[in-house]
Amino acid sequence: MKTIEFNTGRKYTAQGQFIKATLHDDGVVTFMDHSRGVDGQFRLGLHCSFDSTEVLHWYDSGTAQGTPRSWADGMMRDGCNAR
Repeated sequence: MKTIEFNTGRKYTAQGQFIKATLHDDGVVTFMDHSRGVDGQFRLGLHCSFDSTEVLHWYDSGTAQGTPRSWADGMMRDGCNAR
């Protein structure tokens, strides 16, 4: 499991837009946009890099789906994408 966090610089809050994402051992990426309260998940392709560019691609495309798993990862106290 690998986790990244980044700020897009978009002006959703005075501090920008903070996103935290985790690549799980099964190839699923879960993420949480803490600035807007948006969660989602997608499966990382074989030739894709796990980085902020890839996460934002899925986020902006609107095809990443919020799921109980992505919500728990971002909102539960022990979740890997919690702040």
